[in-house]
Amino acid sequence: MSTTLHNFASIRFVRHAVIAVVTTASCLISAHAAELSALWGEYKGYHNITLAYQTRPLWVHNLANSRLDLSLEASAGQVSAPSGSGHGSLWHVGLTPFARWWFTDRSGIEVGIGANLFSGTRIGDKTISTAFQFGDSIGVFHRFANTPWTLGLRLTHYSNADIKEPNPGQDYIQLRASYDFN
Repeated sequence: MSTTLHNFASIRFVRHAVIAVVTTASCLISAHAAELSALWGEYKGYHNITLAYQTRPLWVHNLANSRLDLSLEASAGQVSAPSGSGHGSLWHVGLTPFARWWFTDRSGIEVGIGANLFSGTRIGDKTISTAFQFGDSIGVFHRFANTPWTLGLRLTHYSNADIKEPNPGQDYIQLRASYDFN
């Protein structure tokens, strides 16, 4: 693909991604969005920076000394490669339900599996085969007392679940800083 065609395709993807994120964010606002997060991650020279918007819990179950909840996260971000013959970076948008187990009032574990759309299928020397990728995340978090701030650590894995080969997957260890609007 020529550079001009690639640039046009990238601009078109970004335009569609922005429309998708704005539409999703509008839906999340009406669903009582609660948290805005910035995530930065890296693994083996690949980098990921993501902005995520998470709803208030859509479902809550109180246990004896803890609670479980379920919320929805919309995200948009960019992954970049250390080097290679493919594209140096790709944009992505995603929608992921997250289950959280709050084992104290302010600390917990989160797990999510969602759908993501990437702006291409090559990043650096990797061919990810499909623009559609599942995103699996597991993390820990802590909300600071008397503040709206949460700090967390996530492991996120993107993969097409062998829809098409090759499927090398992408892994990121991410630092997450969140602001709670409640």
